Amino acid sequence: MTSKYTIFFSTALLAMILQPDFSHADIDLSQKLSGRILLQVESNGEAWYVNPADKSRYYMGRPNDALILMRSSGIGITDANLEKIPVGLIESGETDSDNDGLSDALENALGSDPKKADSDGDGYDDKSELENNYDLSGAGKIKIDTDFADSNKGKIFLQIEKNGEAWYVNPTDGKRYFLSRPHIAFEAMKKFGLGITTANLNQIAIKNLNQNNSDTNRSPSQNINQSQQKEIFYAAASAIMAGNSDEAITYFTDEMRSVVEYTFNFLNPEGEFNLGNIMSGATLTNSTDTEKIYSTTISFSGYTTTLNFRVLKQPDGTWLLANL
Repeated sequence: MTSKYTIFFSTALLAMILQPDFSHADIDLSQKLSGRILLQVESNGEAWYVNPADKSRYYMGRPNDALILMRSSGIGITDANLEKIPVGLIESGETDSDNDGLSDALENALGSDPKKADSDGDGYDDKSELENNYDLSGAGKIKIDTDFADSNKGKIFLQIEKNGEAWYVNPTDGKRYFLSRPHIAFEAMKKFGLGITTANLNQIAIKNLNQNNSDTNRSPSQNINQSQQKEIFYAAASAIMAGNSDEAITYFTDEMRSVVEYTFNFLNPEGEFNLGNIMSGATLTNSTDTEKIYSTTISFSGYTTTLNFRVLKQPDGTWLLANL
C-alpha cells in the first residue's frame, strides 16, 4: 500500500533528478533563479521565493506568509498593461456561480460576469475564450504582448484599478496566475516550484518578512520589524481574509480590538474575505514618522467613496492599526 511518506519520497526524488545542474561556479544563482519558487528537496520541501527586485530569497512558511509576501513584493499595474500578459488557469476550488470553469473571484478580477457562463453572449463560454486569448467581455482577441510578458517573468503584480488583486507571472510559461485567498496563493506558488539542493539554495541570500527573532511569546505584530508598518497593515488584511480573528486583533490598538472582534461576529467567510481584500487594495497615501495612511476607493449602490486606514507608531516602536 502506498503511504503519504512513499509519495513524498518519490516526489522529492523526482525533483532531485529533474532539477537543473547548478554546479558550475560561474553561475549566479540569484540572477539565474530570479522570480522562481524554489523547493528545498533535501529537507521537507520548504518553499522560497526569489524576489526579482533584490535577488534575495524569502521563506513561504504559511499561507498568510505567502499573502504578506505578495503584498510586500507586489508591483502596481494598470489593467491595460496586465492584459498584455496571457492568463494561466489553476484549480482553486472556489465558488463558480455560472459553472463556466472560472471562479467568481477570478472573473471579478478579469472584469467578466461571474453569473454568466458567456459574459459577452457570443456563443463561446468564458473559459474557452480565456484559454484562446479572446476578450471575455467584447469582440476580438486580447492584444497579448509576449515581449512585455517575458520581461516581467517572475514578478508579482497588484491591480491598482481594482482592489489590489494579485497575479504571479510564471517564469516557465510567461502566463499570469491569479492568487486569490492566502491558501490558494500558497498552493499555487508551490505548484510552480523548482527543486533545489540545500547547497545551491544557500548560495542565495536570505531576507525575512519578520526581521525580529521569533519569540513565540510575542504577538504576531511584535514579530514584524518595528519599522515595517507596511507589513503590519497587510498582515492584518491577510488575517481578516483568512477569517483568523485571534491573529487579526493583534495588529490593532487596544482601543480597536473590541471593534474588530465585534465586526467578526457579523461577517460570514465571504464578508471576511471581501473586507480583507478591500484593505489589501489600499496604498500608502500619506506618511509621517508616527502615522501612515493607506487609502482605497470602493463603489457601492452607485456611490464611490474613499476609505482611509491609519497605522500609528506605538510608544514601544511597533506599528498598529487605529481604525477599521
